[in-house]
Amino acid sequence: MIDNVESFVAVYVEGSADVDAVRTAVAGSTVPDGVTQVAVVGTDTFGCRIAVDLSGDFDPARGEMIARAYADGLRTRLGVPVYCLADLLMRDYPAS
Repeated sequence: MIDNVESFVAVYVEGSADVDAVRTAVAGSTVPDGVTQVAVVGTDTFGCRIAVDLSGDFDPARGEMIARAYADGLRTRLGVPVYCLADLLMRDYPAS
């Protein structure tokens, strides 16, 4: 087993959100177990302007669950759609 490998997941906030409102919502949110860093990043991907990156020493197999739960919490705080990146990838790029 390799120690200190950092895992990473992301959630994307729908384009109508204000980056300062997202930063405030993130600051008021509970950091999930195993997540050591939460970063708000301005972006333009999948129709979303803001990404929230979560990294840490969590089991990568739990990553999507962590991201979905975090997205649900931000969605409640912000009142706009927030998505787990893995779900966006599956929606926009279905397997052939």
